[in-house]
Amino acid sequence: MKFSYYMPTTVIFGCGEFDNAAGRISKIGQRALIVTGKKAMQALGYTEKLQKGLCSQGVQTALFANVSAEPHTSEVNDCVDQFKDWNPDVIVALGGGSAIDAAKGIALGFSTNESVEDYLVGNKAVSEVDVTIPLVAISTTAGTGAELNWAAILTDSAAGIKTSFRHKGFFPQIAIIDPMLTISLSNAVTMETGFDAFAHAVETAVSKATNPMVKMHSLEAIGLIRDNLPQVIQDGHNLPARTAMHYASMLMGASLANSSTCLPHRLQYPIGIKTGSSHGAGLISLFKPWLEHTYEFSSQTFNELFSVLAGRNCQRKAEVLAAFDRFTDQIGANYTLRTFGLSEKNVPELVSKVSGSLANDPAGLVPGVVQALYNGAIYR
Repeated sequence: MKFSYYMPTTVIFGCGEFDNAAGRISKIGQRALIVTGKKAMQALGYTEKLQKGLCSQGVQTALFANVSAEPHTSEVNDCVDQFKDWNPDVIVALGGGSAIDAAKGIALGFSTNESVEDYLVGNKAVSEVDVTIPLVAISTTAGTGAELNWAAILTDSAAGIKTSFRHKGFFPQIAIIDPMLTISLSNAVTMETGFDAFAHAVETAVSKATNPMVKMHSLEAIGLIRDNLPQVIQDGHNLPARTAMHYASMLMGASLANSSTCLPHRLQYPIGIKTGSSHGAGLISLFKPWLEHTYEFSSQTFNELFSVLAGRNCQRKAEVLAAFDRFTDQIGANYTLRTFGLSEKNVPELVSKVSGSLANDPAGLVPGVVQALYNGAIYR
């Protein structure tokens, strides 16, 4: 057995750790650019609390609070243009995956003094850039795992492309994971981000790029999600369940850094651009068709994973699909492409917008599989 596993990020996990964030950041830099979304962090007082804490540590702060739910390259470029003369020496992402992904793109922009679009789509080699400005990620959702991986997902609206790119400089230097920050999440966001974590667990384990540690973490995460996601949907103030979900999401962030996602993630990107629906919502619509088409290529791993989800032995495709249906019914995850106003007539356009490599998916190179999954997602 041979494999590698890389994780350079220092993880600070626990309830109340947000209170200690300013002190940790002050040891990294003295000019902190805080990157966050447009409303939630300000409305909840988290942005002000962080700025006051940094001020008390003698750290100067600037705030970019203009990241969309699906971050755009234009927002990244605007931030770099706005603050390039301010010269931040640390970028602090406060929020979910969107804020963290935007912060990664912003770090790239400060390093190149160029727009990020060419690097996103591969016209310029991001691997040749020296990304030197350190990142601190303060995660406020339990699902994306962006705080522990080296990928950023951005949307180039002008080109109609949503895709991801990777750089080792995108690994946050510190990830501060405080489950108390997730208590304010709505049921819908809790469910959709929680499903994203579940999707990461399944996809990274069946990916051709997987390894034994990734599979081990997937099995643990699926058990945690099975037991705790229904609880936090029912009672958002259930802090032990929130903590378990944030831990599962964190594990999957590390797995994303050491494996890859599969077809559902690649196929969600065009759905998100077309409809403005969330990442997790699009994954929900695609996941059962993907299971149906991919099971035969990785049946043993699917059986192991869904035996954990079901709480009993699954050895056949029908049992795996039944376990998935029970889980999604329990959490209310029953979206189809019709939920987002899409139908068969939209499939050719969606197919044409799929980007990135499909080779790590067990069924990724099967002729016609992309169209088949989109068609299957219409009715689920």
